[in-house]
Amino acid sequence: MLSAAQYQYFQTFGFIILRQFFSSDEVATIRDEFEKGLDAACPDEPFDGSQRQGAILTGPETPFFATLPEEPRLCEIAEQLYGEDCFPITSDANRYVGESKWHPDHNIDVEKDCYGIKFAHYLDPVAGESGALRVVPGSHRNPFYTHMKESFKAAAVGVREVPCFVCESDPGDLIGFDVRLWHASWGGAVGRRMCTVVYYKSPHTPEEEKGMRWRADQCANAFAPRPFVNSHWAKNSAGSAKRRRWLQQLERWGFMAAPRP
Repeated sequence: MLSAAQYQYFQTFGFIILRQFFSSDEVATIRDEFEKGLDAACPDEPFDGSQRQGAILTGPETPFFATLPEEPRLCEIAEQLYGEDCFPITSDANRYVGESKWHPDHNIDVEKDCYGIKFAHYLDPVAGESGALRVVPGSHRNPFYTHMKESFKAAAVGVREVPCFVCESDPGDLIGFDVRLWHASWGGAVGRRMCTVVYYKSPHTPEEEKGMRWRADQCANAFAPRPFVNSHWAKNSAGSAKRRRWLQQLERWGFMAAPRP
């Protein structure tokens, strides 16, 4: 779990960097499953560098990725920050192309979206000019979030023109950030490899329930005709009590619903 100082840092700035979170052996396993998992998930679309490629890797072929959401070093931090009833929605792998414009992953209005934490880790060293995550500290909260949104609407601002913190990282490092935090990246090799594990805060008000159901609907339909939640992972063959609770949440809010026709 985070120390008191780390906890306050995250609450204030919306992100935290945990150096050498994964061991060298774990990084080797992640790299192996990354390549095998993405190639298996996209057999008809081999990566050619023209567009981003990504997939959720929670099937039997990628056991380390599949069990990462239950890794105590991850889920206990998520629970510390977003409540013991928070739940994961992905453990994925991505090959990126080009820079990422300034954006938040989620809307700050709880009636329009949910929120939580994204843990990101890169499989290659990244720095400011080579694809490292850039964040605007504190922009996960209002009024700063809305000021950022209005500023980008009013004027075209380049990625490198915005004052920010550059999250340089090496393989093994972990970056956790609130999904409402404004972030971007610049440069980077074609096919740079990044993995994420994401947890959502469980809704506790009618407004939050509305936002969660909206997000679940988006997820379910983005993966159509495949199910958003991997069927192997949903079987919970090991009988994990924690995963059972998570599956109940995923079912309740609609992440396991059949995609709309």
